[in-house]
Amino acid sequence: GMEMQKEELFLMGLFSVLDVILDQDMADALKLIKVSKNVSDALIYRTGKFAPIYNFILSYEKANWQEVSRQMILQNISMNDLYEAYIDALVWYRKLTLGK
Repeated sequence: GMEMQKEELFLMGLFSVLDVILDQDMADALKLIKVSKNVSDALIYRTGKFAPIYNFILSYEKANWQEVSRQMILQNISMNDLYEAYIDALVWYRKLTLGK
């Protein structure tokens, strides 16, 4: 139900490592760029409209499979859709970094 915000969600994913790249805390790093309140609230405070998505991705990255499974059931997310989204992200990253 968030198809209209896909660009914002994409940016949230990209900027989720901005603090590490810039060696600053997230609040300071996000002051350098303009992002929506939805993105900044999720990345800084883990609150707001995008926070559940951000927290789901963090659980997935940390291999917290119990929480991932719980959220998949609650949000009616299929394993196939999740797997395809993850593979698509990896392919996009590979093309970006390796040009292939």
